[in-house]
Amino acid sequence: MHNLYSYSQYTETLLAPPFEWCSIDAGSVVLTDAADRGGTSGGVFAVRAFAISKYLITNAQYQPFVEDPNGYSNHAWWGYSPQALQWRKTHPKAQGTAFDGAKVPRTRVSWFDSMAFCAWLSHVIAKKPQFSIHDVTTWAIRLPSEVEWQRAALGDTSGPYPWGNTPIDQTRATCANWTKQPTNVDSHPAGASPYGVLDMSGNLAEWCLTKWGSDDEDVTGYSYRNVRGGAWNIGAQNMFLQATDRYGHPPRGRLNDFGFRIGLYREGKETAGTQETPPQERSAS
Repeated sequence: MHNLYSYSQYTETLLAPPFEWCSIDAGSVVLTDAADRGGTSGGVFAVRAFAISKYLITNAQYQPFVEDPNGYSNHAWWGYSPQALQWRKTHPKAQGTAFDGAKVPRTRVSWFDSMAFCAWLSHVIAKKPQFSIHDVTTWAIRLPSEVEWQRAALGDTSGPYPWGNTPIDQTRATCANWTKQPTNVDSHPAGASPYGVLDMSGNLAEWCLTKWGSDDEDVTGYSYRNVRGGAWNIGAQNMFLQATDRYGHPPRGRLNDFGFRIGLYREGKETAGTQETPPQERSAS
Protein backbone atom coordinates (compact mmCIF):
# COMPACT_ATOMS: atom_id res chain seq x y z
CA MET A 1 0.00 0.00 0.00
CA HIS A 2 1.48 3.34 -1.00
CA ASN A 3 0.88 7.08 -0.83
CA LEU A 4 -0.74 6.97 2.61
CA TYR A 5 -0.07 10.68 3.07
CA SER A 6 -2.43 11.48 0.18
CA TYR A 7 -5.00 9.04 1.51
CA SER A 8 -4.72 10.58 4.95
CA GLN A 9 -5.34 14.06 3.55
CA TYR A 10 -8.23 12.86 1.43
CA THR A 11 -9.88 10.96 4.30
CA GLU A 12 -9.46 13.94 6.60
CA THR A 13 -11.15 16.12 3.97
CA LEU A 14 -14.10 13.71 3.81
CA LEU A 15 -14.42 13.47 7.59
CA ALA A 16 -12.67 15.99 9.87
CA PRO A 17 -9.26 16.49 11.50
CA PRO A 18 -7.29 14.96 13.02
CA PHE A 19 -6.96 11.97 10.69
CA GLU A 20 -3.92 9.93 9.67
CA TRP A 21 -3.40 6.45 8.26
CA CYS A 22 -0.60 4.43 9.90
CA SER A 23 1.06 1.74 7.83
CA ILE A 24 1.19 -1.68 9.52
CA ASP A 25 3.67 -4.13 8.03
CA ALA A 26 3.06 -7.84 7.63
CA GLY A 27 4.00 -10.08 10.52
CA SER A 28 2.42 -12.24 13.17
CA VAL A 29 0.69 -11.98 16.53
CA VAL A 30 0.26 -14.30 19.49
CA LEU A 31 -3.32 -14.40 20.78
CA THR A 32 -3.70 -15.44 24.40
CA ASP A 33 -5.98 -18.30 25.39
CA ALA A 34 -9.47 -16.92 26.08
CA ALA A 35 -11.37 -20.22 26.00
CA ASP A 36 -12.33 -19.88 29.67
CA ARG A 37 -14.32 -16.74 28.74
CA GLY A 38 -15.93 -18.13 25.59
CA GLY A 39 -13.17 -17.01 23.23
CA THR A 40 -10.78 -19.09 21.20
CA SER A 41 -7.73 -20.89 22.56
CA GLY A 42 -5.38 -18.45 20.86
CA GLY A 43 -2.12 -19.24 19.07
CA VAL A 44 0.19 -17.65 16.51
CA PHE A 45 -1.44 -15.96 13.50
CA ALA A 46 -0.02 -14.33 10.38
CA VAL A 47 -1.19 -10.80 9.56
CA ARG A 48 -0.98 -9.20 6.13
CA ALA A 49 0.09 -5.59 5.65
CA PHE A 50 -2.65 -2.97 5.95
CA ALA A 51 -3.18 0.56 7.30
CA ILE A 52 -5.13 1.69 10.34
CA SER A 53 -6.40 5.04 11.57
CA LYS A 54 -4.05 6.61 14.08
CA TYR A 55 -6.98 7.88 16.10
CA LEU A 56 -10.37 6.59 17.16
CA ILE A 57 -13.21 7.97 15.03
CA THR A 58 -14.31 11.25 16.62
CA ASN A 59 -17.65 12.96 17.05
CA ALA A 60 -16.79 15.36 14.21
CA GLN A 61 -15.76 12.49 11.92
CA TYR A 62 -18.89 10.44 12.51
CA GLN A 63 -21.18 13.40 11.94
CA PRO A 64 -20.83 13.50 8.11
CA PHE A 65 -22.25 9.98 8.02
CA VAL A 66 -25.18 11.11 10.19
CA GLU A 67 -25.85 14.26 8.14
CA ASP A 68 -25.28 12.91 4.61
CA PRO A 69 -28.68 12.33 2.91
CA ASN A 70 -27.17 9.07 1.65
CA GLY A 71 -25.55 8.27 4.99
CA TYR A 72 -27.25 6.97 8.10
CA SER A 73 -30.68 7.63 6.62
CA ASN A 74 -29.98 5.10 3.84
CA HIS A 75 -30.50 1.71 5.46
CA ALA A 76 -28.78 0.00 2.52
CA TRP A 77 -25.44 0.55 4.31
CA TRP A 78 -26.59 -2.17 6.73
CA GLY A 79 -27.14 -4.52 3.76
CA TYR A 80 -24.04 -6.57 4.55
CA SER A 81 -26.22 -8.90 6.64
CA PRO A 82 -29.94 -9.63 7.20
CA GLN A 83 -29.44 -9.16 10.94
CA ALA A 84 -27.87 -5.74 10.45
CA LEU A 85 -30.77 -4.66 8.25
CA GLN A 86 -33.26 -5.88 10.82
CA TRP A 87 -31.41 -4.04 13.57
CA ARG A 88 -31.34 -0.83 11.51
CA LYS A 89 -35.09 -1.14 10.89
CA THR A 90 -35.68 -0.83 14.64
CA HIS A 91 -33.08 1.95 15.03
CA PRO A 92 -33.98 4.50 12.34
CA LYS A 93 -31.97 7.29 13.95
CA ALA A 94 -28.37 7.51 15.10
CA GLN A 95 -28.10 7.79 18.85
CA GLY A 96 -26.35 10.91 20.09
CA THR A 97 -22.88 10.62 21.53
CA ALA A 98 -22.51 10.46 25.31
CA PHE A 99 -19.77 13.12 25.40
CA ASP A 100 -19.49 16.32 23.37
CA GLY A 101 -16.36 17.67 21.71
CA ALA A 102 -15.17 17.58 18.10
CA LYS A 103 -12.04 15.57 18.89
CA VAL A 104 -13.62 13.36 21.56
CA PRO A 105 -14.09 9.80 20.27
CA ARG A 106 -17.64 8.90 19.17
CA THR A 107 -19.55 6.77 21.63
CA ARG A 108 -22.94 4.99 21.49
CA VAL A 109 -22.15 3.39 18.15
CA SER A 110 -23.02 -0.29 17.89
CA TRP A 111 -20.95 -2.80 15.93
CA PHE A 112 -23.72 -2.72 13.31
CA ASP A 113 -23.44 1.09 13.11
CA SER A 114 -19.66 1.09 12.88
CA MET A 115 -19.77 -1.41 10.03
CA ALA A 116 -22.36 0.72 8.20
CA PHE A 117 -20.06 3.74 8.61
CA CYS A 118 -17.25 1.70 7.04
CA ALA A 119 -19.48 0.68 4.13
CA TRP A 120 -20.51 4.29 3.53
CA LEU A 121 -16.93 5.55 3.63
CA SER A 122 -15.73 2.66 1.44
CA HIS A 123 -18.23 3.64 -1.21
CA VAL A 124 -17.02 7.24 -1.15
CA ILE A 125 -13.34 6.25 -1.38
CA ALA A 126 -13.41 3.21 -3.68
CA LYS A 127 -14.21 3.16 -7.35
CA LYS A 128 -17.70 1.87 -8.04
CA PRO A 129 -16.74 -1.50 -9.66
CA GLN A 130 -14.68 -2.41 -6.59
CA PHE A 131 -17.45 -2.06 -4.00
CA SER A 132 -20.20 -4.51 -3.11
CA ILE A 133 -22.20 -4.12 0.09
CA HIS A 134 -22.58 -7.90 0.22
CA ASP A 135 -18.82 -8.64 0.06
CA VAL A 136 -16.75 -7.04 2.80
CA THR A 137 -13.54 -8.06 1.03
CA THR A 138 -14.33 -5.42 -1.61
CA TRP A 139 -14.61 -2.61 0.93
CA ALA A 140 -11.78 -0.08 1.03
CA ILE A 141 -12.56 0.56 4.69
CA ARG A 142 -13.67 -1.83 7.43
CA LEU A 143 -13.14 -2.58 11.08
CA PRO A 144 -9.82 -4.27 11.82
CA SER A 145 -9.91 -7.95 12.70
CA GLU A 146 -8.75 -8.93 16.16
CA VAL A 147 -5.31 -10.02 14.94
CA GLU A 148 -4.92 -6.86 12.85
CA TRP A 149 -5.83 -4.74 15.87
CA GLN A 150 -3.22 -6.48 18.01
CA ARG A 151 -0.58 -6.18 15.28
CA ALA A 152 -1.19 -2.43 15.14
CA ALA A 153 -1.08 -2.19 18.95
CA LEU A 154 2.07 -4.21 19.62
CA GLY A 155 3.95 -4.88 16.39
CA ASP A 156 6.70 -7.38 17.21
CA THR A 157 6.81 -6.47 20.90
CA SER A 158 5.32 -8.46 23.76
CA GLY A 159 3.65 -5.48 25.44
CA PRO A 160 1.62 -5.82 27.47
CA TYR A 161 0.86 -2.19 26.60
CA PRO A 162 1.36 -0.45 23.26
CA TRP A 163 4.30 1.51 24.72
CA GLY A 164 5.88 -1.48 26.51
CA ASN A 165 5.75 -2.67 30.11
CA THR A 166 5.82 0.70 31.90
CA PRO A 167 2.73 0.98 34.13
CA ILE A 168 -0.17 3.11 32.93
CA ASP A 169 -0.23 6.75 33.94
CA GLN A 170 -2.12 9.84 32.79
CA THR A 171 0.53 10.76 30.19
CA ARG A 172 -0.10 7.53 28.26
CA ALA A 173 -3.78 6.67 28.56
CA THR A 174 -7.23 7.73 29.71
CA CYS A 175 -8.59 5.23 32.22
CA ALA A 176 -9.52 4.75 35.88
CA ASN A 177 -12.15 7.50 35.60
CA TRP A 178 -9.33 10.05 35.94
CA THR A 179 -11.09 12.51 33.61
CA LYS A 180 -14.68 11.29 34.17
CA GLN A 181 -15.06 10.82 30.40
CA PRO A 182 -13.08 10.07 27.20
CA THR A 183 -10.42 12.61 26.20
CA ASN A 184 -9.45 14.09 22.81
CA VAL A 185 -7.98 11.42 20.56
CA ASP A 186 -4.64 13.24 20.20
CA SER A 187 -4.10 13.70 23.95
CA HIS A 188 -1.60 10.91 24.60
CA PRO A 189 1.34 10.77 22.16
CA ALA A 190 3.40 9.08 24.89
CA GLY A 191 1.03 6.12 24.67
CA ALA A 192 1.68 5.45 20.97
CA SER A 193 2.09 1.91 19.65
CA PRO A 194 5.25 0.91 17.74
CA TYR A 195 3.43 2.10 14.58
CA GLY A 196 2.36 5.42 16.10
CA VAL A 197 -1.28 4.44 16.74
CA LEU A 198 -2.86 6.16 19.75
CA ASP A 199 -5.43 5.12 22.38
CA MET A 200 -5.00 1.39 21.97
CA SER A 201 -5.07 1.23 25.74
CA GLY A 202 -7.86 3.19 27.38
CA ASN A 203 -10.18 5.99 26.25
CA LEU A 204 -12.72 3.69 24.53
CA ALA A 205 -13.03 -0.05 24.04
CA GLU A 206 -12.88 -0.77 20.30
CA TRP A 207 -15.06 -2.94 18.09
CA CYS A 208 -13.24 -5.46 15.89
CA LEU A 209 -14.54 -7.17 12.76
CA THR A 210 -14.24 -10.74 13.95
CA LYS A 211 -16.60 -12.97 15.93
CA TRP A 212 -15.88 -13.72 19.57
CA GLY A 213 -15.47 -17.44 20.11
CA SER A 214 -14.42 -18.26 16.54
CA ASP A 215 -12.39 -15.30 15.18
CA ASP A 216 -14.44 -15.76 12.02
CA GLU A 217 -14.71 -12.76 9.67
CA ASP A 218 -18.29 -13.63 8.69
CA VAL A 219 -20.30 -10.43 9.21
CA THR A 220 -23.74 -12.06 9.50
CA GLY A 221 -25.59 -13.03 12.67
CA TYR A 222 -25.93 -11.68 16.19
CA SER A 223 -22.78 -13.32 17.55
CA TYR A 224 -20.62 -11.43 20.03
CA ARG A 225 -17.80 -9.47 18.37
CA ASN A 226 -14.22 -9.11 19.53
CA VAL A 227 -13.54 -5.97 21.55
CA ARG A 228 -10.11 -4.61 22.47
CA GLY A 229 -8.39 -1.85 24.37
CA GLY A 230 -10.23 -1.02 27.61
CA ALA A 231 -11.82 2.36 28.30
CA TRP A 232 -11.83 5.61 30.29
CA ASN A 233 -13.80 4.04 33.17
CA ILE A 234 -11.66 0.89 33.57
CA GLY A 235 -9.29 0.67 36.55
CA ALA A 236 -5.61 1.20 35.72
CA GLN A 237 -4.70 -2.32 36.86
CA ASN A 238 -7.47 -4.00 34.88
CA MET A 239 -6.37 -6.61 32.36
CA PHE A 240 -8.77 -5.13 29.78
CA LEU A 241 -6.30 -2.26 29.28
CA GLN A 242 -3.54 -4.59 28.14
CA ALA A 243 -3.16 -4.87 24.38
CA THR A 244 -3.03 -8.66 24.66
CA ASP A 245 -6.32 -9.00 26.54
CA ARG A 246 -9.32 -10.40 24.69
CA TYR A 247 -13.06 -10.12 25.24
CA GLY A 248 -16.34 -9.90 23.34
CA HIS A 249 -19.64 -8.06 23.39
CA PRO A 250 -23.03 -8.28 21.60
CA PRO A 251 -23.05 -6.22 18.37
CA ARG A 252 -26.22 -4.34 19.37
CA GLY A 253 -24.52 -2.42 22.17
CA ARG A 254 -24.55 1.40 21.98
CA LEU A 255 -22.42 2.18 24.99
CA ASN A 256 -20.71 5.21 26.49
CA ASP A 257 -17.37 3.42 26.74
CA PHE A 258 -17.25 1.78 23.28
CA GLY A 259 -16.03 3.27 20.00
CA PHE A 260 -14.11 2.24 16.90
CA ARG A 261 -11.26 2.93 14.54
CA ILE A 262 -10.99 1.91 10.90
CA GLY A 263 -8.59 0.03 8.63
CA LEU A 264 -7.65 0.65 5.00
CA TYR A 265 -7.47 -2.45 2.80
CA ARG A 266 -8.09 -1.40 -0.79
CA GLU A 267 -6.91 1.73 -2.52
CA GLY A 268 -9.58 4.00 -3.95
CA LYS A 269 -9.81 7.47 -5.37
CA GLU A 270 -6.90 9.64 -4.19
CA THR A 271 -8.65 12.95 -4.68
CA ALA A 272 -12.11 14.05 -3.77
CA GLY A 273 -14.58 13.67 -6.60
CA THR A 274 -18.19 13.03 -7.43
CA GLN A 275 -19.72 10.33 -5.28
CA GLU A 276 -21.17 7.41 -7.17
CA THR A 277 -24.84 6.56 -6.73
CA PRO A 278 -25.17 4.73 -3.39
CA PRO A 279 -26.67 1.25 -3.08
CA GLN A 280 -30.40 1.16 -3.63
CA GLU A 281 -32.41 1.10 -0.44
CA ARG A 282 -33.86 -2.33 0.25
CA SER A 283 -36.16 -3.66 2.91
CA ALA A 284 -34.98 -5.84 5.79
CA SER A 285 -37.34 -8.60 4.76
